[in-house]
Amino acid sequence: MGITGLDVIAESVPEEEVEVVMKLGYGKCKLAVQAPVADGIRDVSYLAGKRIVTSFPTLAKRFFQKYESAATGETKIKFVSGSVEAACGLGLADAVVDLVETGTTMRAAGLEIVQNIMETEAVLICRPKSTHGEILDTIKQRIQGFITATKYQMIQYNIAKKDLEKGVKITPGKRSATVPGREEDGRERITAQVSSLEDSQFCSVSALVLKDEAARIMDELHKIGADSILIFSLSNTRM
Repeated sequence: MGITGLDVIAESVPEEEVEVVMKLGYGKCKLAVQAPVADGIRDVSYLAGKRIVTSFPTLAKRFFQKYESAATGETKIKFVSGSVEAACGLGLADAVVDLVETGTTMRAAGLEIVQNIMETEAVLICRPKSTHGEILDTIKQRIQGFITATKYQMIQYNIAKKDLEKGVKITPGKRSATVPGREEDGRERITAQVSSLEDSQFCSVSALVLKDEAARIMDELHKIGADSILIFSLSNTRM
């Protein structure tokens, strides 16, 4: 059991020896073929048979093999463990295969992406048919609970029952919402909770909303007559 990147798995581990339990949503970047901007290379097949420097020799070799021919010969893949982006400027490579996140380092080296090879991010992994299933499930729940808490906030508001449908439509929750006492139509468990208030014409609604959308959702709820609209931060969750 451990945490690593999809790129590391693809480069180093046979597919049958590892199981990806869940994606963790951070460390997202791309493994890409990069060449000097000054060369103006638009077709990656042009680089077949050329000199390629990378920290991912297995993936690079596999990628360029489909472009190789008798005319191009075998692509010359050279492994380096760091500062891959400097290889072209030093005259050691015609192109590089390296990870790109923001592209700042790539552009500073005078490079541009010719073609993406794969997208990668951090993942939780385990051995196939692991005998530690219960521990693995606990760890997975804890990580997922924390990830949910970093992405969502809890919104709570009061609304007239006649406008409840409009409110639940704006705040469906993390999954498709259902309201107690109504038909569920096979949808997932309740995530927008509706409670009665002392005034029988009103009810209170609680739901998870994405942090990035919270301000807009509060505005929309206010427009349809909801009041006492509150947002709560989450430290952890279990869904």
